[in-house]
Amino acid sequence: MMIALPLSPANIRMDPPVADAVDALQVLAEMLAESSGLSAQGIAAALQNREAQGSTGIGHGVALPHARLEGLDRVVIAALRTARGIPFAAPDGVDVRIFIAVAVPRAAATAHLEMLSTLAARLTVDGVREALLKTPEVTEFFRILTGPA
Repeated sequence: MMIALPLSPANIRMDPPVADAVDALQVLAEMLAESSGLSAQGIAAALQNREAQGSTGIGHGVALPHARLEGLDRVVIAALRTARGIPFAAPDGVDVRIFIAVAVPRAAATAHLEMLSTLAARLTVDGVREALLKTPEVTEFFRILTGPA
């Protein structure tokens, strides 16, 4: 069963100039800050701290950076597709081009896991990943990511 993703096209960036993992997390943090009211700096630090515990790369060029944050009242998601792969210590060694960041309220452990497993299940589908990498349109990227598999 697919749970609704709290993602809007405004929280998707396609092929911005990002040089490395830190840049990618910063762009994601800025989008999450816009939709949550929290500081981009605080969100970026939380995402980086989570990466320091182990890469959130799930393989096949996909990463799901995530953090539980104080002061957040709902789950927020941001998506970033990079023009070229970014080294991200993924288990299969493949550089990452699709980043979906999830920020959840500190207390929402269950919602956090459900959201990550929903995204992971969707992004392990070859056709979904290929379509996300091919589309030039933010609205199409949004539809592919949030629509029926």
